[in-house]
Amino acid sequence: MAPEPPPEPVVGRARRMSVGGKLSFRRRVPEVADRDDLPLVDGRDDPPHLAELLPAAVACVEIEVGPGKGGFLVAATAARPGSFFVGIEAAPGYAAHAAAQLRDADRSNAVVLVDNAALFLRDRVDDGTVDRLHVYFPDPWPKRRHRQRRFFADGIPPTIHRILKRDGLLLVATDNPAYAGQIARVLGASPLLARDEEAEHELRAAGPGHAFSPTNFERKYRDEGRIIRQYAFRRMPVD
Repeated sequence: MAPEPPPEPVVGRARRMSVGGKLSFRRRVPEVADRDDLPLVDGRDDPPHLAELLPAAVACVEIEVGPGKGGFLVAATAARPGSFFVGIEAAPGYAAHAAAQLRDADRSNAVVLVDNAALFLRDRVDDGTVDRLHVYFPDPWPKRRHRQRRFFADGIPPTIHRILKRDGLLLVATDNPAYAGQIARVLGASPLLARDEEAEHELRAAGPGHAFSPTNFERKYRDEGRIIRQYAFRRMPVD
């Protein structure tokens, strides 16, 4: 496996939130202070390590990239009470909303972190610590000049492989056919991950909160008649 490039230096929130390509206007949203009444942490310039966000002796760790308003997190924390969930959201307003949803649902097995997800996975997560990584309806960045900002860029498979536990799963959903093609190309070309169609069927049958559903985007796009593509990729062993 080729070595990953060294992390870029982190120079304040604006730098950290722009390296991964999140919308610059989101940086104008007022900072979210850490609040005792919400399961919410503002990563700011120096986000905590994943291990600092987890309760002691947690057995199963799941991360959602971009939880938005928290629809999946709320369902998942109920469906999988033995897992601890970390939602990584770049937009502070959405992060606070998702955290409030968790609080109102009386969930104790999740936290929302304000940070750039791609960077957090790269420089704040130890090897082999994540059971499942959920990425639902990532920003497709449709303009050609912005496509390098997509989460599923060519360099992402080594990071995903490194952080997943043995036999761990990456779970993806998108409504955008062009981005779906890029996801299939980037992940399908890597020997580090392999699509698991059996797992896809099992997880869909398991119901809401286990994978893929529910999210606010999913509800909206299904109402609009869009085709939703859902994939499960399993971490492969390497020599």
